[in-house]
Amino acid sequence: MSRPQRAPVDDDEAERPPASAPRLAVLADEPPASTTGLAGPHSDPDPPPQPVMAEPPHQVRRGPLLAVCGCCGGAGTSTLAYLVALAAARARPEPVLVADTGGTGGGLAHYAGVAAPYSLAEIAESLAAGLAPGRPYVAASDGLRLLATGPRFAPGCARAGVELVLDDARAAHALTVVDCGTLNREADQIVLANASHIAWVLPATRSGVRRAQRMLDAINPAPGRELVIARRDEREPKAALGDLKRIAEERKAPLILVPHLPDLDVTSTVNALDTAQVSLQAIHGLLER
Repeated sequence: MSRPQRAPVDDDEAERPPASAPRLAVLADEPPASTTGLAGPHSDPDPPPQPVMAEPPHQVRRGPLLAVCGCCGGAGTSTLAYLVALAAARARPEPVLVADTGGTGGGLAHYAGVAAPYSLAEIAESLAAGLAPGRPYVAASDGLRLLATGPRFAPGCARAGVELVLDDARAAHALTVVDCGTLNREADQIVLANASHIAWVLPATRSGVRRAQRMLDAINPAPGRELVIARRDEREPKAALGDLKRIAEERKAPLILVPHLPDLDVTSTVNALDTAQVSLQAIHGLLER
């Protein structure tokens, strides 16, 4: 199949950084094995730290970790992350976790109607200080587990602590989904580096394509780990399908189109899951590969 031709470059697109500009590399290696005793024996002679996500010790298979990253503001990462996780929790008996890294948004906790006592970044800081955080998540609807707080200023985070929380989450859940917003916080970027799968989310609009292209031009592709998810937005002129395909081809990633989803404040999650059913099934299928 021939590669779609690029659309003519307009003045807005001409502002992109040159090809030689430094690019962020998404780490391709898997994070180290868990040191909490959930995913394998602990090699340190000192007693291992307590598991962050308490599960039976025989459960050692690490589930996928999906980092949902917005290519621009208004991409809808919280909505998509919540629906992906909720659909998975409804479809399987094993536990599913959805999380964010904290901050002033609080979208996940708002949609779920419950909030965890501490954010992922706060738990990471506690672990780095040698403190046991207790049970980190709360139960949301349909058995979905939630690690997200209401709006609050996010503290700094310890990389080792964040990676420990993520590794434990993968050992204890069939699927872990993290809302990384637009990768503004250090914790979001740590999640991105440790994710088994990355969903780049953009509005399927002309403006969304231009803004997403600028962001993705600065990040090296991670073939086999990425999905490009374009969400229809009926409030703006839609993007040409060829432009969306071009972005996906440049990332060497499958393209998934999501229909227009009203804010979950004005529509029920049941209606949203039904509207996005085909798209969510496609996402889940890619995560199982």
